[in-house]
Amino acid sequence: MSIPDQIRLCQRFARQRGWEVVREYSDEQQTSASNWRPDYQAMIADLHNGGFDILLAESIDRVTRDLEDNAYLYKHTKHLGVTIHTLGEGEMDAMKMTFRGLMGALFLEDLKNKTRRGLIGRVHNGRSAGGRSYGYRPALTPDGERGALDIVEDEAAVIRRIFREFAAGVSPLKIAAGLNRDGIPSPSAESKRGSSGHWKQNTINGNRSRGTGILNNDLYAGRRVWNRLRYSLDPVTRKRVSRLQPEDQWERADVPALRIVDQDLWEAVKSRQDNLTRRKGSDTAPKDRNSLSASQALRRRKYLLSGLLECGICGGKLTIAGSGPKKRYYCANAKEKGPAICSGMPGLLQHHAEQTVLSSLQDELMQDEAFQRFRTEFEKHMAASASSGQEELKLRDKHIREKEKVHRNLVKAVEQGDYSRVIIARLEVVDAELQTMRASRDAAAPVQIEMPNDLPALYRTYVDNLVQTLSGEQVAGRASDEMHELFERIVVRHDAKIGHTVELQGNLSSMLGAADSKNAASYAAAACSLKLVAGAGFEPATFRL
Repeated sequence: MSIPDQIRLCQRFARQRGWEVVREYSDEQQTSASNWRPDYQAMIADLHNGGFDILLAESIDRVTRDLEDNAYLYKHTKHLGVTIHTLGEGEMDAMKMTFRGLMGALFLEDLKNKTRRGLIGRVHNGRSAGGRSYGYRPALTPDGERGALDIVEDEAAVIRRIFREFAAGVSPLKIAAGLNRDGIPSPSAESKRGSSGHWKQNTINGNRSRGTGILNNDLYAGRRVWNRLRYSLDPVTRKRVSRLQPEDQWERADVPALRIVDQDLWEAVKSRQDNLTRRKGSDTAPKDRNSLSASQALRRRKYLLSGLLECGICGGKLTIAGSGPKKRYYCANAKEKGPAICSGMPGLLQHHAEQTVLSSLQDELMQDEAFQRFRTEFEKHMAASASSGQEELKLRDKHIREKEKVHRNLVKAVEQGDYSRVIIARLEVVDAELQTMRASRDAAAPVQIEMPNDLPALYRTYVDNLVQTLSGEQVAGRASDEMHELFERIVVRHDAKIGHTVELQGNLSSMLGAADSKNAASYAAAACSLKLVAGAGFEPATFRL
């Protein structure tokens, strides 16, 4: 029954009994399970201020469906001499109030369970269980039912751009800045009133465990995950809060037709997130006066491999200890935090580690045969991704045309005599935005790379020259900086039978750029694509010391 109908029936009921209606309370489109409704709060205030002698409702569950609120209302009306009446049951006593309160609470619980059961069925049938995901719009199923989704191509292009840039090493903060610079509206532009429509790093990064943020939406990989979060009303604030559910309670369904990001790019993003999580856990700020507790990555680099070596047990950084030729690398977590954090491993001699890394630079990381396989696969990948690049350019062109239209209208207004300070100021802003968008569009054009056939030989010449300069302690800091450019990870492990092993993962774009300086900028721009197709000879290589 609608609220106007309820009010009309209550007014007639009151007239028949000669009661004067002093005020009407109604909270449209708000659940009676909440006590934070504006008119409900006004009613409670009037109750305590003596505003009325009788409280009349169509049914008590129109006033409250919460047992605690039900008991509160009856206790306080009884104390203040106010009676509660409903159209169907007349004056409410303790028994009626308790029974109706219990029935209202059970109704809500039953409704919640039935709704959840229905949503689970929708998920397993490949349909949406509600909520708006950036990149999609609601649609009808072939049977004409609600719950289907269509991909919004303009938004899908933005999503792929975010994934490519993040996989290439761009931070969410810089990705957001680039999207705002290009005038691309954020997901909140349409969904939230009063939103600036600007991108923020949290919109991109979100919370990985909760599945929030652009980078963590499984739907972009063609998988629908539902029931990850459980929602309930806080008993004190009565506000809706969410809690992460155990993973075995999540509902999953494959929806390949809704995939926006290909599997290689998705896995590249997950890999970078894993690396960032591992590094965040190991890099801690110093807590003592001499900074001895700082992780190796945060100290001044004194040695060739300072801040590069990682513990294969806990992922923390290795730190050096000892003197002279007996200096060894140890896990900083094991040394400074104890076995509860990392069990540690025997120390690795400094000169053994450096010799192994330098020899791998020369002999292992860019073999001719491996390079040729990689080059072939890279060219195929670039050809396949050209359409994705053109898709992004089309999106940029669309936003530029929209901005050009605004620019033309402002110029027209000035030409027609509307020469005001506000119009001129706005025209200058739009003109600057348009220039920035055009420059950004030109910079986003697909990268064309022609790798020279003799690149492995050029690389070895570069490394030979580099190794000759990496021996003296007086250049250790600069040499370490060079090593950080060439390597992404160097993981050290230990086995009681075979001793230490070192796993090397080169930074491919830096390695190619160092060998072929003419195309260095192009290699850096294509860093994500380079990683995605790196084949044999460019994957992590493991060596026994």
